[in-house]
Amino acid sequence: MRTNRLTRRTFLRFTGVAAGGAFLAACAPAAAPGAAEGGATAPVEVRLMAWGNPTEVEAREATIDMFHEANPGISIKFQHTPDNYYDKLQTMLAGGDIPDVIYIGNGDIPSYATRNQLASFDPLIERDQFDTSDIFPRNLALYNVDDVQYGFPADAPNQQLFYNVTRFQEAGIDLPSSDWADPSWDWDTFVEAAKALTNKEQNQWGWQTKRDFRAWWIWVKANGGSFFSEDGSACLLNEEPAVEAFQFLADLIHVHQVAPTIDVASEMGSAELFEGGITAMETWWPAIGRMRTNIQAFEWDVAPHPEGDAGKATSGGGTGHAIAQASKQMDSAWEFVKFMISTPAVEKWTEIMGIVPPLQSVAETDTFLQPGKPPAHITVFTEGNNYLFPDPRHTKFPQARLIAETELDFLWTGARTAQEVADSITVQVNALIQEG
Repeated sequence: MRTNRLTRRTFLRFTGVAAGGAFLAACAPAAAPGAAEGGATAPVEVRLMAWGNPTEVEAREATIDMFHEANPGISIKFQHTPDNYYDKLQTMLAGGDIPDVIYIGNGDIPSYATRNQLASFDPLIERDQFDTSDIFPRNLALYNVDDVQYGFPADAPNQQLFYNVTRFQEAGIDLPSSDWADPSWDWDTFVEAAKALTNKEQNQWGWQTKRDFRAWWIWVKANGGSFFSEDGSACLLNEEPAVEAFQFLADLIHVHQVAPTIDVASEMGSAELFEGGITAMETWWPAIGRMRTNIQAFEWDVAPHPEGDAGKATSGGGTGHAIAQASKQMDSAWEFVKFMISTPAVEKWTEIMGIVPPLQSVAETDTFLQPGKPPAHITVFTEGNNYLFPDPRHTKFPQARLIAETELDFLWTGARTAQEVADSITVQVNALIQEG
């Protein structure tokens, strides 16, 4: 989905504006903040702002119902915002119309935290002696800025390569290796497989190149590229490793012709292409529940992306829950956020969504593993945490990402070379950094 994108114009407009151990035991309700003795007082209303497709909405509503049952003194008002999410969030924060709990991507945490728009969890964690030891450490750290915790992960996903097992078998080629340490699954073997899986006359393609940042970031990191310099003072996407990765992905469309053109792919929908058996391989986040429901005509599985010059890589890291600094219902919002990282809530979210759970204990259970159901190599996702390159930790990243995605459209359509596009991205992002 691309419904949570923030336009550069809106982001620039508001950049300077700041709006003024057991998990089950830990999430047991405190004295209900809004309920008096006998339940005479109306429940405290906590506003939750989040995006989500229909399956996500189902999971959201199910966990909210669970929370209400355990916390009758708090009422969660779910503001479903499927389109232009960050535009609307920034407008609300700037105008004082403050949602209490905010669903937020891990890469957006630094920019919001440095503008003092997110509440620190640290005093609340200390006050309640809240145990975070079961949360995957790398995912918990994504919501920490300068040693301050600003959120908890809702999931622990990473982008992997989904592939059509049936198509591979029909073409008589080896399946992609699910072993992260196997170097044989590299860029060359990937291209050869994609060629063998492509039959343009039958509208069958080996691959799909995507516009989204996380789909191409994997290839840049596998080739040793970087978005920003180590000190954050410059964009490095015009250096050789990144440029090579960009050109490689574009060549899959225009030279090797193993991927549909970007306009055709966009018109048909990325997930629909794979689910319909049109593409044999593509990058996807772990929408496992959706895939299990929608794919009945063929066998499918997951594998790491092929190894580049710098090794294997994956992207993502997921989304989480934060609390607005200006929330007037801090304690009630905190009760909800604690509940959403509890074992019952994570199990329910995993059951409905098919996500990679943020709790290590749940990731080891059949709730996640689902023996006998695809994908057969589901542990590729949990093992992938060790190869995760999350969104760059830079306060200008949300704007820089939009610049990169916009400029890369000239590459995907074949209008410019990778070097030309990368140079343009770098000039614009460096100017953005210099603005301070």
